[in-house]
Amino acid sequence: MMPPHGSAPSPFTLTPAPTPSTRSVRVRAEGYLDYDTCDDFLVKATRYLDRIPAPDVLHLDCSGIDGLDSMGLAALLMLHRRCTAARVALNLERLHPTVDRILRLTGTLEHLAPGSAPSGATTRPGDQGRPSPGLDGDV
Repeated sequence: MMPPHGSAPSPFTLTPAPTPSTRSVRVRAEGYLDYDTCDDFLVKATRYLDRIPAPDVLHLDCSGIDGLDSMGLAALLMLHRRCTAARVALNLERLHPTVDRILRLTGTLEHLAPGSAPSGATTRPGDQGRPSPGLDGDV
C-alpha cells in the first residue's frame, strides 16, 4: 500500500504507552509500515521482548498505522513469531481500518488477532464453523 499520490509517507514510530500491569508493555505504532520501515520496526519492537523479566503481553496499538505493504505484513507476522518464541502474547489493538482490511483480505487477521470475527463472512450449514467469503454467488 502506498501513501496517497503526492504525499510523502509519514515516518514510522513506536512510542511506549502506559499500561496498568508491570508484566505487560503497550506500544503505539504510527506511520506506514512498509519496505522502508519494517526493519527498524522489528528491531525496536523486539527490544521490548528482551526486557528482564520479559513481559507477559505486548500490546501493539495499531490505530496510528496508516497503511502497510507486503513487507509491513511480513514484519507483523515476524513479530508474532518472535513473541511466540519468547512466550509473550502479542495483542494487536485498535486496528486502523486500512490495516484491518488488509489483514482480512490476506487471511492473517485471525492469526495475528485471535477472536476477531471475519468481516462480512457467513457460516453455511455443514461448514463446521468455517467462514465462507460471503460473496454473491458463492457456492
